[in-house]
Amino acid sequence: MGIVFLGVLSGCIYAESVIADRPGFSTGTYSVHPGKFNIEMGYNYTFDKTSTKNDTQDFPLFELRTGITEDIEFDLLWDGWSYTKDGVKEHSSDMTIGGKYRVLKEDMYNITFMVLVTLPTGSQSDFQTQNISPLIGLLWDYTIDESISLFGTIQSSTYKEQKRIYDLQTAIGVTWNHTENFASFIEAYSILPSSSSISKEYVVDGGFTYLIQENIQLDINGGIGLNRESNNFLGAGIAVTF
Repeated sequence: MGIVFLGVLSGCIYAESVIADRPGFSTGTYSVHPGKFNIEMGYNYTFDKTSTKNDTQDFPLFELRTGITEDIEFDLLWDGWSYTKDGVKEHSSDMTIGGKYRVLKEDMYNITFMVLVTLPTGSQSDFQTQNISPLIGLLWDYTIDESISLFGTIQSSTYKEQKRIYDLQTAIGVTWNHTENFASFIEAYSILPSSSSISKEYVVDGGFTYLIQENIQLDINGGIGLNRESNNFLGAGIAVTF
């Protein structure tokens, strides 16, 4: 499988103390401040459209983020374990490392460059150099006013199945900051592989975030697949800054 983010969102949904990447597909443009750490975790339930026996649960969707400079952060991601509904199949995911670099910082908009590398360390992976999967992306957001912002991403990854596959991943969305603590978002994204044997994905997702205290944010989210190959899902999570 390619590199897919289960928990990322525009950096526009944040308080000064919490800059969470979850809970959407798009990764936020904002980086964690130097000397600070973010731990972000969640749970995701995917409804398989072909068979309910193949419904999957993923946990803990772990991400550790820390600031290197004001514009650079280091990221460590591990989706964790995946279980099918009937309990017949279960496996641990691969580990991903990388980071973000904020290219432009303006009052109205931000542009950030991202690089991630997924290492074949999971229970279903064969650890060989040719199985390493890199991803590069360009992230952006644009503030319309104090309560509404646009965000999006364009990124590409490559991974090996029978042969090496390349894909293009695009997303665009909008966030609403309803109060200082409560916000929501909706976005549409697509994953377009280079091989006709790999299904294209078209999804609309959205969710809510709530800041329960200065350094802790909770979220819920869900998505609807727009074609037969794209599944529906529900999830929830937490982000903590320290």
